[in-house]
Amino acid sequence: MRNRIIMGTAAGMTIDREARRGLAWLTVALTLPFTWAGEPAGALSETPLAAPSRATGRAMFTELPREQTGIDAINHYADPGMWAERYQELAYGAMGTGVTIGDYDNDGRPDVFVVSKTGPSRLFRNLGQWKFEDVTARAGLEEGAETGIGGTLRSLFGSENAASHARPNWTQGATFVDINNDGLLDLYVCRFAAPNRLYVNQGDGTFVEEAQQRGLALADASGMAAFGDYDRDGWLDVYVQTSLLDATKSPGGQRDRLYRNVGDGRFVETTEQAGIAGESMGHSATWWDFDDDGWPDLYVANDYAVPDRLYRNNGDGTFTNVIDAVAPITAFYAMGADFGDVNNDGLIDFLVGDMAATSLEKDLRGMAGSRARAQTIPDNPTAAPQLMRNALLLNTGTSRMMEAAFLAGFPATDWTWSVRFEDLDNDGRLDLHVTNGMSREYHNADLLDRIMALENPADSRRLMKESPAFRERNLAYRNLGDLRFEEVGAAWGLDHVGVSFGAAFGDLDGDGDLDLVFANYEAQPTVLRNDGADGNRVVIALRGRRSNSFGIGAKLRLVTQAGEQVRELALARGYLSSSEPVVHFGLGEEEKIVRLTVEWPSGHVQDFENLAANRRYTIVEPSADVSARAAKRERPAVQFSDVSVARGLAIESKESFQADAQPLLPVRFDRRGPALAVGDFNGDGLDDVVMGGTSAEPARVFVRSGERFVLSRTLPASQVDDGPLLAFDANGDGKIDILQSKAGTNRPPGTAYQPVLHLNDGAGGFVAVADTVPALSVPTGALAAADFDRDGNLDVFLGGRNVPGRYPTAPRSALLRNRGGRFEDVTDALAPGLKEAGMVTSALWSDVDGDGWIDLVIALEWGGVRYWRNDQGGRFVDMSEAAGFSSAGSGWWTSLASADFNGDGRMDFVAGNVGLNTPYVAPAVLFYGRFGGSGAFQIIEARQEDGRLRPLRSRSELSARLPSVARQFPKNDAYAAASIEDIVGAERLATAQRYEATQLQSGVFLSATDGRYRFVPLPRIAQIAPLQGIVTGDFDGDGHQDIYAVQNSFAPIAGIGPFAGGVSQWLRGDGRGGFEVVPPHRSGLVVPGDAKALVRLDFDADGWTDFLTTRNNGTTIAWRNGGVVGRESLQVRLRGAAGNPTGIGAQLALEFADGSRQLQELHAGSGYYSQSAAAAFFAYPETTTPRRLFVRWPDGRTTTREISGTTAGVLELSP
Repeated sequence: MRNRIIMGTAAGMTIDREARRGLAWLTVALTLPFTWAGEPAGALSETPLAAPSRATGRAMFTELPREQTGIDAINHYADPGMWAERYQELAYGAMGTGVTIGDYDNDGRPDVFVVSKTGPSRLFRNLGQWKFEDVTARAGLEEGAETGIGGTLRSLFGSENAASHARPNWTQGATFVDINNDGLLDLYVCRFAAPNRLYVNQGDGTFVEEAQQRGLALADASGMAAFGDYDRDGWLDVYVQTSLLDATKSPGGQRDRLYRNVGDGRFVETTEQAGIAGESMGHSATWWDFDDDGWPDLYVANDYAVPDRLYRNNGDGTFTNVIDAVAPITAFYAMGADFGDVNNDGLIDFLVGDMAATSLEKDLRGMAGSRARAQTIPDNPTAAPQLMRNALLLNTGTSRMMEAAFLAGFPATDWTWSVRFEDLDNDGRLDLHVTNGMSREYHNADLLDRIMALENPADSRRLMKESPAFRERNLAYRNLGDLRFEEVGAAWGLDHVGVSFGAAFGDLDGDGDLDLVFANYEAQPTVLRNDGADGNRVVIALRGRRSNSFGIGAKLRLVTQAGEQVRELALARGYLSSSEPVVHFGLGEEEKIVRLTVEWPSGHVQDFENLAANRRYTIVEPSADVSARAAKRERPAVQFSDVSVARGLAIESKESFQADAQPLLPVRFDRRGPALAVGDFNGDGLDDVVMGGTSAEPARVFVRSGERFVLSRTLPASQVDDGPLLAFDANGDGKIDILQSKAGTNRPPGTAYQPVLHLNDGAGGFVAVADTVPALSVPTGALAAADFDRDGNLDVFLGGRNVPGRYPTAPRSALLRNRGGRFEDVTDALAPGLKEAGMVTSALWSDVDGDGWIDLVIALEWGGVRYWRNDQGGRFVDMSEAAGFSSAGSGWWTSLASADFNGDGRMDFVAGNVGLNTPYVAPAVLFYGRFGGSGAFQIIEARQEDGRLRPLRSRSELSARLPSVARQFPKNDAYAAASIEDIVGAERLATAQRYEATQLQSGVFLSATDGRYRFVPLPRIAQIAPLQGIVTGDFDGDGHQDIYAVQNSFAPIAGIGPFAGGVSQWLRGDGRGGFEVVPPHRSGLVVPGDAKALVRLDFDADGWTDFLTTRNNGTTIAWRNGGVVGRESLQVRLRGAAGNPTGIGAQLALEFADGSRQLQELHAGSGYYSQSAAAAFFAYPETTTPRRLFVRWPDGRTTTREISGTTAGVLELSP
């Protein structure tokens, strides 16, 4: 049982114990490690904060000189071996240094320890009023002053590593930590190729070095020690992150070490038995309970060769690396890392820094070349791809994270070391601080060319040493909410220029805001006072009794009228550093805390209510035993459940991974499916499914057998991938046939891409028939069927996707009239301009203008959403501009679906787009033309920066296609500074075709009272990845139309990386055209990977909308909708005549007793590569009674069906 203690303010406390459900673990008796003197168990005490410091300048942070503070500690790099035999070890591993803040003498003022690489590191005691005293020697921390048993033995018998004293020792990271639970902060210091130091606090202002006798004298490439109680026994254990020790003997780095604290601050190594993996080159290790089960997990950020690791704590002393299952991507050059709830949803997120440049010029100087080389790395569909940029993992409360660095605004923060989340302006949202710079610009292409030209390694190192330091600005990002951050380094006084490493925060002056100290290369540390006067705040110190003494690993949840905030207390954060071990909350304008909950590592839970702001609170953990470990926080029951295996729909698809021949193509066309189409293929009245194939495996038909789907047959194999599929009655015999289109680029334009019509033989088989579809030998992006001329036969629109080898040239699209089972191309005759409309990605037949005639809406890549009005079956007119569709702009539109979102009785439209979480920003620009002497057409991508269009590709990539570029720009730095016009010439640029994407957001086109449509972007979180398959409907029975969309795209080339941040989005409509996101941990809908087609159907005939989605090179997922208590759902199916037996193109309206209506259309082809079941779904509260159903049939006739009482399940109607 978990013990919950509810308290008021310090005066007049009341106590009530509430039983809490725990997991079925064995009871573990915990020892009482420490009792805080004068602080009774469960107590809360408070102290008013000091008055906020006054700003002396215009910025929020004021840099204080060492003459004022007394903090004087130059970070020396004085080992000659750094530019000789230890050159690689320094440059690729042991570069930085750290800072740690903590109140070692318990006088109420946090002190500062500053690391110097080659010595001496210094301890500064906080005297108050921003005065610090260097007490290094007095405290027993003077470099070389070894005390205790270890020091005595070494003085008698010599060092165990005498060679290490022939050169200066390198000091790395440091942390204050109470290793023996005596309430005093000890100090652990990591060193390179020398034993780490553990200085045990004696309580009198002095320390004794005891690493050897306590089991922590590791002599390795130690970078930082991350202390956390992984077995939750009340004693802090430690993970020591290492890096490169000997580049010759072990170029892949060293093995990290895990040590268990067996009590009283003594440690034994448990690396092997705990399941910690092999060698790596780490830069940070961070304890973080990512799955909120009460057991601390561990994220290890590794530099380049070895991917990051996320060790899930199994609760039995072992760990499992789950990085590939949890993270969509990882950083390639992973550096510092930190966690925090960046979107205030109550879930703790995680950020890993990388080295990506903030400007195109800096990127092209070095990193762009590295990304280009990444294109040679083969696909690994089972591993999270490593990308050369920051990774922001958004916690979904499920087993899978989203990734949102681009969306948040900090995918690239330059050569980053420390990333730290804290609420710097006290507004209730976590901001971000970043340190940057490098001793040299090691990745500069010109510098590397010069070095490669030298034969003597010593000369190469000398050249690098003589080059200037790579000084960069530190950055700060203010959190604006809704995953929006703005860079405010200059405005806040946090734009220090130099080479900065570890950073630590603490309330150094007691005013409740966070001050900052960070380390600098060959320079003094920077000390910054936070002078922010706005925003209320609280600081909370924890005093553990069953847990460790400082409550490390505890979670705190704070609720005000403005919402909830959550913090998790950890030591090692950022890079090689630890901050003051307290918890800080900014409260903005809120003056009262409604509730503060402390979840201790032991399992104790305390609630405090009605607390005042602007206080420092000290909370003491209850001392009572805890009978069970804390259970995972209870989540609400989810509405959707994965029934893939139970329904026989865990179907794997295998991608052929055919290479594209066109140079400089930003996206690939070999991973666009598989498609899905739903239809009753065997005439048993139940929905069956056909799934598209690739050149590696054929399309497959699955039919219902009881509650499962079983493989019925395959369609003939093909040289190319399938495009979208259509299930419809093509020849008027009443049976559902299949039109199979082709896609991709692995064959030149020709018959390989010819669509194939498979006629249903009535016995469950299909026969491919020739000469029924005109010659259309181009890859297809969209198929949609409707009876546009009302002759009783379903006609087809085929949207051309691309021309192999000639991207982004517009392919041919076609409007095909059905003449009794034979199709004729009537595009030129009926729809001038439609044939070469652009690269079509989706198509939808819908009555846009409400005149009863079905119109055509198409989505384009490098184009707009286009509306072609059907003039009574005689012609189609492009009304995109007049109807308002063009106002959305040109984009990379992916998908279309319709519903009446605003309840005005007209169809609205949702349009998927690439989103805001990719390397591209609007306007994205692409040129296609003849830029070189060969006369061949080439692609050049560009982006506006500093008023000029600059290339996105590196000099090496562009010069491989245009040799003149290398001749014109023999130096890469000159190329990086040039514009596109400088590179290819103004004349050639003017003659090239220019494409722009001015709108990248997914959104809805809402009908207005003037008959036009206005574009409204979907909620920001929906922009986290491209929307692929989309379906609409009332999925929860609240009477309003919702959107469900699956996401991601692995089509971008490896150098760009997949757009893989999403896990699908359920957007709940409000009936007025607005939407709110249903979080995955509430919906149950989690679709990771390269999701593609999405269809709606009803697996169990209960009337509720279920889903089926495909994933490229993955398995399909089937979702059953469990419905909502107190609400009903009705599925309506139409039975039409042969030629259109399911009523495709009909419009249905269900009227309720209160006069309200819900509107639905029946489609054959919508979304992306998708065709849902030919059924309408109406959901509503039980208190809302359906009255009548209106149907406008595809031929224009209308019928009305009276409905008495509440109806649920399935209803079938005939004309």
